[in-house]
Amino acid sequence: MAQNVTSGSMAYVNYGFETTEGTVASSFPKCFGHGTKVSISRKNTMDRVFSLGYRNAQANVAKKYEGSASIEFVLTANSSWFRAVLGAIPTDGGATPYTHTFEESNSVAAFSIANAIEMGTNDYVSALIGCKVQSCNITAAVDEIANVKLEALYRTESMATTGIGSVEPPTEDPLAFQHGTLSVAGTTVGYVQSFDLTINNNIEMVWGLGSRYATAAPPKTRTYDIKMTVAFSDVTLLLEKFYGKAAPVAATELAVLNPAGVALVLTFDNGGTTTASRKVVFTFANFFLNEHTLPLDVNEVIKEDVSGWALSCTSIVVSNNTATDVAIP
Repeated sequence: MAQNVTSGSMAYVNYGFETTEGTVASSFPKCFGHGTKVSISRKNTMDRVFSLGYRNAQANVAKKYEGSASIEFVLTANSSWFRAVLGAIPTDGGATPYTHTFEESNSVAAFSIANAIEMGTNDYVSALIGCKVQSCNITAAVDEIANVKLEALYRTESMATTGIGSVEPPTEDPLAFQHGTLSVAGTTVGYVQSFDLTINNNIEMVWGLGSRYATAAPPKTRTYDIKMTVAFSDVTLLLEKFYGKAAPVAATELAVLNPAGVALVLTFDNGGTTTASRKVVFTFANFFLNEHTLPLDVNEVIKEDVSGWALSCTSIVVSNNTATDVAIP
């Protein structure tokens, strides 16, 4: 048997949504984007069985099968994977640029991931089936490209040594920190140094008698956690939102103040127009600041660190030059 050591340059990852949850997708028409990295973890949860009279285990039992995948890539206006995060099929509209509006759903869309390694002979060709996004993390910081990390759980998989498919190349340009703007309560926040958004679907895999594979993957609560670092320039931008009241704030007032939720909009825009426009707009409702830190150092620019959460995502709207989302169903 030939054994060939290779690298990720001989591998690829594509994905497609499943018509029937837990049944492999009929096609894999999309890639995640530029800079994709994938780490797949499999677990047989095996158990050694010991018997009286022997120091060594006398049997081995494979219990439930567990699979997870961590996918990292660069944020672009390649929009299809947002459906796997929020759940609903996007609504397409507009023209030059076209818009794709992703909204919340009580269900989480299942998808399959095709991954393969060209090894000359006995290739590695696998499909991860029944994937659901556990969490999505999007980060952007000064002098960095905006990055995405998806943590997914999957039910089962297939593996073969032949059948390498075609690579779906990225078709959209990366978005970076200079493309980003942030507004809170309708006011643009200047000097944002970094932004961190985590959407958690809280998926729980459910097993039952009769199969090693999970047979259901219901989502539980959904959360939107947000952190940012901002060069401190104005108490009205964030600090007053933390207090829940415009300055001045008396010490006695903190006993009864309960900050109100405000709108938060994160936009990435390449500045193009018509067919060259590429934009991703995240709109959140009822954003609350839970923590505020303001370190003072004579040798450092004063920056405020804040963290909190939004209660809901109104929409994620993507603008590009693609009329329809080709990853449907």
